[in-house]
Amino acid sequence: MTDELITCAAALFRIKGKDVLTEKEFTLTASIDLKWVSNKSASILMNRMVDGGILVKKNGLLKPGMDFSTVPVPIAYTPSQELKNSLSAPAETPEKPRTVEKREDPADMFPELMDIAMEHGIEKRTFVPECNSVKKKLGVNMCTAALLVLRDAGVDIGGLTARVYTQTVENR
Repeated sequence: MTDELITCAAALFRIKGKDVLTEKEFTLTASIDLKWVSNKSASILMNRMVDGGILVKKNGLLKPGMDFSTVPVPIAYTPSQELKNSLSAPAETPEKPRTVEKREDPADMFPELMDIAMEHGIEKRTFVPECNSVKKKLGVNMCTAALLVLRDAGVDIGGLTARVYTQTVENR
């Protein structure tokens, strides 16, 4: 489990593109931006990482407790269900599936957009970092960034824009 906590921390810091995060930024990123876990579970995750020496907490700021640059992080990393379950309080478990089922997330389209990219000769290892870069530079969600990357690569995105827009508006 410790190895996965290290991978999880490395992924989060890489996604944020920072060396230091506030506690609030950590929990909001893990829960709202990445939709890995609930906000409460994100706090538990952060505390486990601090207790394990993976992160160092000082004056409300979190810094890596080790060099994350050498940690291999899979593309589109998501914590395992085992890790997520270990963070959940028993009372929380019945609510989580309901919330996930009710809400359609624009990120749900991302695998479809990645498949389209691969059909047009764009490799995953190129597509995902480009999407992350556009997302960060323009402050848009991941699917919108993916559409821009596809468009810039010459892919016709006409049939996809309305779906991404509709899902984005519904999830505000």
